[in-house]
Amino acid sequence: MASEYDPLFSGGAGEAADDLEAVRERFARAARPFLRSPWTWLAWAVLLPAAALATGAVAARWGPAGVLLLWSGTILAGGAVEAAAIARAGRREPRGPLAAWVLRMQGNTSLLAVALSTLLLWVDASWALPGLWLLLLGHSFYLLGGLALPAFRGCGLLYQAAGLATLWPWGWGLEVFAGAMLVGNLWLAWAVWRERR
Repeated sequence: MASEYDPLFSGGAGEAADDLEAVRERFARAARPFLRSPWTWLAWAVLLPAAALATGAVAARWGPAGVLLLWSGTILAGGAVEAAAIARAGRREPRGPLAAWVLRMQGNTSLLAVALSTLLLWVDASWALPGLWLLLLGHSFYLLGGLALPAFRGCGLLYQAAGLATLWPWGWGLEVFAGAMLVGNLWLAWAVWRERR
């Protein structure tokens, strides 16, 4: 069954390939403030694995409130590094409607992730949280990020594979999450650094 997404997967030919290339160029232009520096990705490569590996000890000592504080602090710290990089780049790069649309879409994905996370906590399935976040992030990176920078596609596939692995009932979800975040964010840092040279 044909769909409007076919050119994304088939590589397209003729006019479809030209259209896709134009879209990729626009995404790459809109993503410049987000992909100007590898430091953001390096910060996430440190913060997210550290939080994942610390979660068990924090939960044992301070319970759910401690885990919530740990992850909230981690996201705020990484977000501060990201916001500083975007603010510096934003002074040089004009924002357009495509960037606003992508941010709105990412915001919607984040809201969905929060709603699903709340549901998993409510049904006492917190073990599935690392898989949920890896699957959603991987999907977003593959479909949207890959249009801005090809390395996002590979990273998206890595996150999705890791997300599926965390759903296997062996109890290593946070360790798999930490490893995927380390490798994926280092990969993106290297790709951004190479792209900006």
